[in-house]
Parts: sequence; C-alpha cells; structure tokens
Amino acid sequence: MNMPLILLYNLDNSKGAKIRRMCLPLGLRARLVKPEEYGLPLGELVEGAAPETPWEGEGFSDEMLVLVNCTGPLLDRFLQGFRRNKIPPVALKAVLTPTNRTWDSAALHAELLRERQAIQEGQAAHAGKEGI
Repeated sequence: MNMPLILLYNLDNSKGAKIRRMCLPLGLRARLVKPEEYGLPLGELVEGAAPETPWEGEGFSDEMLVLVNCTGPLLDRFLQGFRRNKIPPVALKAVLTPTNRTWDSAALHAELLRERQAIQEGQAAHAGKEGI
C-alpha cells in the first residue's frame, strides 16, 4: 500500500482538524495516533494494525508528524499548506524510512528530540564563533 499518509500525534484538536482538512485536496490520508498505539512499530501503524495490548510506556505530549509515501513535490505542497492556511508549525516531523519503520512512536519521538537538541547546540556553538 503506497498511498500517501500522515500520522498525527497529539493533534486531536482544532490545529489537527486544520491539518486534516488541508490534507484532503492533496490526496493525503491523515491518521490520528492514540497514546495506546505508541508501542506499535511505525510500519505496523501505517498498515493499520491495532495493538494487542495498550502501550504502557511513557508517552509524550509534543505534537509530531510522520510522513509516509510523500514524494518531494507532495511534501513541498503539504509544508507550504501550513503557511497558506496559517497553521502554526509542528516542530517534530519525520519521514518513514526503512530504518525507522521498525521503531515505535516513543523511540522516534526520542530520536527527534535528540536531533533537535543537537541542531540547537550546533547553532549556539556557531553563533559563539562569529565574533572570532
């Protein structure tokens, strides 16, 4: 199944509704991921699997998007839609890859936080060197 899909985390609100409406004309299916599904591998979530037992690990409250089967032009139109529809950005975004499809939602969230922290630290390090 190669249909473009967006997994939405912690967006069961008006912002998430705007994102879902924005997806319709783009031909993107949007799926809200519930905290009890956080333990499923991302690949299984994409395939519509349901957890045998609810996730009991530590959840997260950050908004997060996982883009599945989104080509470059479609991805560009999706991201431009945020600006066009005046939707505030979602800080944590990932594309489903062969590597991360075996990760669960909590592992992906942790990795995205590590990446964001590394980028922020790198920017701070570079900012300090500008005066040299």
